[in-house]
Amino acid sequence: MKKLLAILLGALFVFSFAASAFAIHAEIPSETQAVIAKGATQITIDGELRTRGWYEKNDIVSGKSVGTGSRAWYDERIRLSVDAKVSPNVQGYVQLESGSARSDVYTWGNFNSHPATSINYLQAWILYKGTGLFGFNSGLKIGHMPLALGERQFFDHTRFGDDAIVFFMDPTKEMHIGLLTVKFAGDGNPTPAIPLGGIPAGDGNPTPAIPLGGIPAGALDGSKSKNTDDLDGYVGLMTYKLDAKNTIGINYTYLNLSAERFSHQDLGLHASGNISGLGYKSELDIQFGKFGDAKFRGWAFLLGLDYKMDPATLRASFAYGSGDDGKDASKIKTFVPYVSDVQNYTLVYEYQAATTAGAKGTGLANTTYYNLGLDYKVSPEIKASVDGYIIRASKTADGVSKDAGWELDGKVAYAVAKNLTYQVDAGYFKTGKFYGEEKKGITVLRHMLTLSF
Repeated sequence: MKKLLAILLGALFVFSFAASAFAIHAEIPSETQAVIAKGATQITIDGELRTRGWYEKNDIVSGKSVGTGSRAWYDERIRLSVDAKVSPNVQGYVQLESGSARSDVYTWGNFNSHPATSINYLQAWILYKGTGLFGFNSGLKIGHMPLALGERQFFDHTRFGDDAIVFFMDPTKEMHIGLLTVKFAGDGNPTPAIPLGGIPAGDGNPTPAIPLGGIPAGALDGSKSKNTDDLDGYVGLMTYKLDAKNTIGINYTYLNLSAERFSHQDLGLHASGNISGLGYKSELDIQFGKFGDAKFRGWAFLLGLDYKMDPATLRASFAYGSGDDGKDASKIKTFVPYVSDVQNYTLVYEYQAATTAGAKGTGLANTTYYNLGLDYKVSPEIKASVDGYIIRASKTADGVSKDAGWELDGKVAYAVAKNLTYQVDAGYFKTGKFYGEEKKGITVLRHMLTLSF
């Protein structure tokens, strides 16, 4: 029966190209039955169906906290993937995803017609690895893939991915080295609807004077044969396992768009692990480079701690992303991250409302937060968490308050059955004086049902 189901799913993929799935580098699980393929090739198909319901009340409009009434809708995402292991050294992966032109979801309400979706590939890459070249494990990965660095406060493109060539090697069991060249934008492709740096276009929020990511609108509408109008990235990284529980790492990123006199550099140091039951994660990013005559001088720091006391885990974190008061035009002091338009930390501030950097999805740009959280395992099937945040603007112009407000988030996840999860999230962001005198609280409720297979 399992083989028949796998073959049917394979036929569905080949004939419909309907969706895409989330994939990880891993060996095929022992309980998984591979689809029949030629020779020794192992092919597995996996996927995910996710439906979410949303409710929001009030918002940030033109930098002010205002009452906007309530909004409610449902959206859905479909993913399907094929993992082909041709040999122990060669692997290919394709992951398709349905969604709208601007996101990975489509909104319900199409009145007896096909949903207004587009089919995109979220991943499509070839991996070759082995020990023949250097005598230790190394490899090459080429194609479109999710990418992230360190603790993801500077760079996290795991939502839609980038086009890249990745060379990696493991000289020892403890050390991992990677060299990447990434084609972020250009080659005749229009400026993405979600610009570099993660700021969505429009959404009722003003565009900052210097967009996060530093790229002016329209700057990347170049020709396929002209390299100077491309945004290219070059990354070198190394991680080292001090022991089974503790890892340190360093990475350096150089971004270049010569037609706009744009070069952005980031040096990142990070560490994570557990010492005597105390878990920790930390990252420091320092930025250099130029945009025209202005120099990048932003920086960011993150420190998170957790302590497990079954069935509870207590968490605390502090994060700082530098801002700019606008007094020195020769320097860009705001920390400029490149993060995906996802929930990077809070449910409301940064994910669903405009931050102190002026838009949604801006990571730690011009943001300081203090966080205290608690995870609790109610039963083997039910997990809950609660998080409190105090949020401030790192820098403001004279006469503007740094008080952005406070937020309380809660989450409950229930494993209904194998691979079927129902989750409810709630967030309330009480805006501070930074957003004006009205200080309307913003409420976000979300529930979702997710089936993975």
